[in-house]
Amino acid sequence: MSTLTRETRETRVRIALDTVRSTDETPDVSTGDDFLDHMLITFARYARLPLEVEAGGDLRHHLVEDVAITLGAVLGRDTPATCA
Repeated sequence: MSTLTRETRETRVRIALDTVRSTDETPDVSTGDDFLDHMLITFARYARLPLEVEAGGDLRHHLVEDVAITLGAVLGRDTPATCA
C-alpha cells in the first residue's frame, strides 16, 4: 500500500492506496464531508481498490480539490505505465 500526504494552509490529506491488490473490503474514508466520502467509497468499491482517506480542511472547495489532487498524484505515481 502506498501512502501520500498533502498539507497546505487550508487542508491536510492522507491517502493510502494499493493499485496492485484488489479487495472487496469497505474503504476507510473520513473527510468530514458526507457526499465526498460517499463518492470516494463508491469509486474504490467499484474499482475494487484498497483505499484509506483521512482529510480535513477549512472550506469544502479546498477539501474536495486537495483530495482530488492527492488521489490523482498517488494513482499517477503507482499506476503501471502500461495502464496510463
